[in-house]
Amino acid sequence: MKGKLDTKTIRNRIHNVEDITLKSIADIVAFKISKSPDDRGPENNFLSAEETTAEYISENFSTMDEFNEKLSKLDEGAKGMQAMADIVYQYYEDKDRLSFDVVKDDISSKKDITLKTITDLIAYKISQSSNDKGPDLNFISAQTFVAEYVSKNFRNKTELENKLSKLGKDMKGLNAFADIVYNYFVNKDR
Repeated sequence: MKGKLDTKTIRNRIHNVEDITLKSIADIVAFKISKSPDDRGPENNFLSAEETTAEYISENFSTMDEFNEKLSKLDEGAKGMQAMADIVYQYYEDKDRLSFDVVKDDISSKKDITLKTITDLIAYKISQSSNDKGPDLNFISAQTFVAEYVSKNFRNKTELENKLSKLGKDMKGLNAFADIVYNYFVNKDR
């Protein structure tokens, strides 16, 4: 979008309470996060809300005047801020979703080293089985397995991180998760 607002500037306006409307919207979003499975404590919830509010505004409005105009169309006062907070919170939820394509992209681009490591472990398991098709095809199969399993079983990264931490820190947990995913697909085809 031409003339995009800078997220850092918006975050500063929220954080320094330069704009009470933005601060109120971020507070409402933080409250919604606190009532969700993503609750990470008041400070982290607010930081997430602040970041999400700034990102949403930056991506959808060229100027603060344009944002304020949209806000006034939603409703005056608190109702308008609540409506905007609902929109921003929905954006937050959608942004954090673990869809098949998001997971697959995170693995192939190495954005998520944890998912990449799990994929490598599964590719190795495939190479040791009767389904071995060579390193490249084994990796593609493993990547597909991980993307499908994660996107079907975890709503967001927080849920996935919680599961991995329950399985154990370090490689022990990653191996255990790789076993779960691998066994799921081996048994699925029977």
